[in-house]
Amino acid sequence: MNDRESQLARGITKQLDQGLGTIDPIVLARLRSAREIAVGAMQRRPALVLASDNGSGGRPGVLHYFNPRYILPLAALLIAVMGTVYWQQSQTDDATDIDANLLSGDLPIDAYLDKGLDSWLKRTSH
Repeated sequence: MNDRESQLARGITKQLDQGLGTIDPIVLARLRSAREIAVGAMQRRPALVLASDNGSGGRPGVLHYFNPRYILPLAALLIAVMGTVYWQQSQTDDATDIDANLLSGDLPIDAYLDKGLDSWLKRTSH
């Protein structure tokens, strides 16, 4: 903090301290009581996260990983992988069904001897 910033901070502090003298003593007592109650409640509350956000190097707590910015991309990735597996499975089933129907069908022997069938099989198998 440079000299100008510290001078500004001292001026703000001075203004705030002077303002306290103009507050009604009853209101001031109620504010002090409410602050003490709030601070006491904060001290009794258990900590949910082991690490702080100030980069102190502590280990993050379990709740840190349940943040939506971690869960949503993971869910999207999982849905994409499941969709890809389903699509590939349906594609291989269709190709297998076509081959099975073609080979088990009642084709005359002349169809297997036809050069057009042989070129069609070579073209579709690649």
